[in-house]
Amino acid sequence: MVSWGDGEESSDYESSDSDNDALNTIYDSEYCGSDDGLPAARCKCHKVAGRFVAFEGWQTGRRFLGCDVQDGRRCDYVKWIDGEWPMNLKKALGKLWEMHGAQKHGRTSDALDHFEQKFKLHDEISKLHKDLKMAQDELKTVIGEKQMTLALKAKAEQALIDARAELDQKKLIDAHHSNMHKVLRIRAEKERDQMKQERDLMKKERDEVKADKRKLEFIIGDFLKQKEEHRSKMKKIIQIASE
Repeated sequence: MVSWGDGEESSDYESSDSDNDALNTIYDSEYCGSDDGLPAARCKCHKVAGRFVAFEGWQTGRRFLGCDVQDGRRCDYVKWIDGEWPMNLKKALGKLWEMHGAQKHGRTSDALDHFEQKFKLHDEISKLHKDLKMAQDELKTVIGEKQMTLALKAKAEQALIDARAELDQKKLIDAHHSNMHKVLRIRAEKERDQMKQERDLMKKERDEVKADKRKLEFIIGDFLKQKEEHRSKMKKIIQIASE
């Protein structure tokens, strides 16, 4: 978009209509770039004017020179190259732009209606989600209460089974109580015999250890004796070698 005010340089096709404000443009490869006139036209910024083609209202298609500043705010310089269109063409262009605006407004209204319906559906879906969540919570509560009831029932049945098993075990213990002392005596005798065998085995192992110790002491003494004899021989050899 190129924006200019009503202030224009004088030319053969000068216009001061308010339609020149905030004028939209369209790119035209045959009429673009900077003015190459001799001398080149310059805008109020003292820059070489640029070539533009209007694309707005009844000015659509008219070529003009305007401020071509790329960075920053452009001045309101406008110099028309093409004269004003005939009245019938102006009316046709105005009608086309009016139809375009109405169509654009209709699309905007349709888009707004679409978004409104979308938000309504979103609210309804949110409400359904809340109702579903409440129903799920209620179902979880009912299932939890039922599970608790079943657990208490199972616990009571297990307690009854344990009581019956304990009673049967007590009866069995009473039936075999008379044989208990005999069983304990036999077990004690077995344990006594086993301890005696272990004690005899330990005594035998201790005697063997003592015998091995005596053998080891004898071997160590014999080794020390041989070591001493070897040392004496070495001294004699050293003495002979020194003579």
